[in-house]
Amino acid sequence: MKTYVVLLRGVNVSGKNIIKMAVLKTVLIDNGFKNVTTYIQSGNIILSSDFEKDAVATKVQQLIYDHFQLQIAVFCLDLQEMETALKNNPFTENIEPNKLFFTFLKEEPAVDLLADLEKIDFATDQFKVIDKVLYFYLPKGMANSKLNNNFFEKKLKVTATGRNLNTIHKLIDLAKNNNN
Repeated sequence: MKTYVVLLRGVNVSGKNIIKMAVLKTVLIDNGFKNVTTYIQSGNIILSSDFEKDAVATKVQQLIYDHFQLQIAVFCLDLQEMETALKNNPFTENIEPNKLFFTFLKEEPAVDLLADLEKIDFATDQFKVIDKVLYFYLPKGMANSKLNNNFFEKKLKVTATGRNLNTIHKLIDLAKNNNN
């Protein structure tokens, strides 16, 4: 059995796509997933399965549709992918962890779209794409920036979901302790 971090895109935000994590946890357990843990209400799940990660993502997405009638993008990463994302973080000096975001992309963005985005001056805000993870640091906070998940999805024409550095650390810790 392998442990996965499952990230749901855009749930329980501004009263939209409401999914009670306790109910979802029960649905997942009832459908064969093991060691299911959820973290906060924004769609973070740790679970174990014999399935490969693409099959896990597909199954979770179908269960959400069947039980909540919601079409939600589901990202499934294994512990190594989460740790690699953390290790590749380009913003490590004097940062506030709640202002650094890891945005997981369904696919690598097109080179020309990324080049166009890199030409824009975002003042103190910074971003960098490494493989299928977009990192962005907002020293003045999310409320004072135009950079967010939706902005990057539109500019790069990719589906994405993001978490801040604090959440990334917590999800890695939960995944490491999942089989205990």
